[in-house]
Amino acid sequence: MSIATSKPLYSGKAKDIFETEDPNILRAYFRDSATAFNAQKKGEIHDKGKVNATISALLFQLLEQNGIKTHFIKQLSDRELLVKKVKIIPLEVIVRNIAAGSLCKRLGIKEGKFLKEPIVEFSYKNDALGDPLLTRKYITSALEITNNETIDYLISESLKINEIFKQFFLEIGIKVVDFKLEFGYDKDKNLILADELSPDNFRFWDAKTNEKLDKDRFREDLGNTEGAYQEMLKRVKEGTKQDHKFQASTLNSQSFKVRVQVLSKQDILDPQGQAVEKALKSLGFTEIKDVKIGKEIVFEIKNGSKDIAKSQVKEMCEKLLANPVIEDYKIEIN
Repeated sequence: MSIATSKPLYSGKAKDIFETEDPNILRAYFRDSATAFNAQKKGEIHDKGKVNATISALLFQLLEQNGIKTHFIKQLSDRELLVKKVKIIPLEVIVRNIAAGSLCKRLGIKEGKFLKEPIVEFSYKNDALGDPLLTRKYITSALEITNNETIDYLISESLKINEIFKQFFLEIGIKVVDFKLEFGYDKDKNLILADELSPDNFRFWDAKTNEKLDKDRFREDLGNTEGAYQEMLKRVKEGTKQDHKFQASTLNSQSFKVRVQVLSKQDILDPQGQAVEKALKSLGFTEIKDVKIGKEIVFEIKNGSKDIAKSQVKEMCEKLLANPVIEDYKIEIN
């Protein structure tokens, strides 16, 4: 397939996107441009485009090896990636392991605090509004961007990605502080990871010294930003010389006790419940009504986090443990 066609679709803050002869495939060109604070601060970092394109290619391949579907096809040159065309969901999915950046400003938390468990946040991809933080109801009811099932999937997939990255980067002496992800739908309506994976959208700290090796060096005028990016490229190249196949769902696994309660929906006739209600009233308990007879399922599950475990248990309920057409279910995980 020829990739020489050069019709530009749009230019972002640090990438140009071009069409190819295949309408479902795009060419992403990584520039040296650097922005911060919603483009209020601008500059250039020498060879940043080369670094980000190559790190993105290597990390996308790492995720693909571990079952995460992405838009990555191949690296064309030191600044160009061939990617699947996707319809991006206008959400930034932010995963946090260590307090830094806006989290510290919002909550007054000291930078560097290890969070009890990873936090997943969503912000609205809208530069004019300053990419505001969103609640679930803002996403589903106010903006109507997507539904609860998709949000659950984004959380689960992002936490899997986080577990893969935490282990991989720790092996090359890096702490994954936080990062932003974007997802979109391909031509077959598959929801896949898109955009880039680089020091532009990650916070990377040296595991021994806590030296910042990401765009915070540009944001905070720390100097030697180019050197930090080159150091990350060197370490990622070294780390990806070997295959890394992780079981993302069981990395750093914990054991959770699960209780699922299943009842008939409120407007569904429950013959067992009616029989018990009639019997109780015959014994003089006339005040009761709307008796429902359900079932309780109790088990343990091992997983990387409570959020992933909850997502998987919900899938179990939808597919087997309950009949969503006529039954409601309640999940408790401890």
